[in-house]
Amino acid sequence: MTEPYRLRPATSADVDFLTDVTLEATRAQGRLHADFEEDAWRAGFAEWHRRDLLEDESSSLSVVELDGRPVGRLRVSRTAESIQLNGIQLHPTIQNRGIGTAIITELQSEAARTGVPLDLGVEQDNPNARRLYDRLGFRKIGEDGGEDKLRWLAPAAARQNEIWNADAAGRYDTPGAGMFAPEVLGPTIDRLAELAGGGRALEFAIGTGRVAVPLAERGVPVSGIEMATAMLAQLRTKADEATIPVAVGDMSAVRVPGEFSLVYLVYNTISNLLTQEEQVACFRNAARHLSPGGRFVIELWVPELRRLPPGIPATVGVADPGYILLDTYDVLNQHVVSHHFHFGEGSSAQLFRSPHRYIWPPELDLMAQLAGLTLESRHADWTGTPFTADSPSHISVYRLPAVATITTTLET
Repeated sequence: MTEPYRLRPATSADVDFLTDVTLEATRAQGRLHADFEEDAWRAGFAEWHRRDLLEDESSSLSVVELDGRPVGRLRVSRTAESIQLNGIQLHPTIQNRGIGTAIITELQSEAARTGVPLDLGVEQDNPNARRLYDRLGFRKIGEDGGEDKLRWLAPAAARQNEIWNADAAGRYDTPGAGMFAPEVLGPTIDRLAELAGGGRALEFAIGTGRVAVPLAERGVPVSGIEMATAMLAQLRTKADEATIPVAVGDMSAVRVPGEFSLVYLVYNTISNLLTQEEQVACFRNAARHLSPGGRFVIELWVPELRRLPPGIPATVGVADPGYILLDTYDVLNQHVVSHHFHFGEGSSAQLFRSPHRYIWPPELDLMAQLAGLTLESRHADWTGTPFTADSPSHISVYRLPAVATITTTLET
């Protein structure tokens, strides 16, 4: 059982202690070089801490306390894109008692709640710390001098980054063809620009900017949320952060500054959230971003269960030269896995899988109701074709009331 520790904000009165504990922790690890000049290091480190306390609003510097006495130092930075563990040092006398692990686990929980990664750097000559981070699920994402850069992602974020990796992001962009074809993209942009009504738009799961870039070029200010860093990197080849700002994280949790007249989630992407709880949270997050009277737009396919042969849990969605789409269903849990087979010359083939949780339109409407939204319209496509029982997909527009409704309960 981990001993109960406490974090308290550091003050200028703690600078000497923070310097001492950092030095002692480093010394105990045997990582001080022979030519180490302690007095110069102390003076520089103390001065850096004083500036940090006064000037850096994005970071929090804390003293770790055990039984009311200071035993460690913790520095954490928080931005819209990530939580960064900048440093954790515990006095050698209380190391190996689970306190460091408990602190990092708490930061992982915070990162999971807010839908952002937890990042840190570890010196390459510090194998003990590296073993701890490996055990806690951190993965190397790069190097900087003598440091390895590590990242931890919540299971949902790790899953999305594994699926939508650099290869998938590169294959996703097909300018002028498929989902990027003018006859597909044109009506989408026309309708979204109309629904934005001259206001700001926010795209959940903005991806490579398939919709956001042309919508921004239409004059609609667009921001985004994206969990897959490889998809965002592809977007950055088309538009910079000033043109289309993007928050990295979970679209069901991350908050983007300001209000929007339109939030939209297109091309079936809400189904990438694999639980009903996450999908409801996505609706609520959309509602939090909307100004009064604002709209949340979802493009989603209708589950094709009527096409399932008895006893066979799969349907063929597309069978074109060079491409086959096979969907396998788990009807008990409302899950479907899409298997995308791409065939090249000869007998070579590439397989890409994506898991989804499918949603029936009435269930979607109930999710909206739980978030305080009401269905304004539903059509079969972006051009306004009527939605019928035979429609394979739908465009559903939900609206936040222009004036908050006040409900009064009378007790008798």
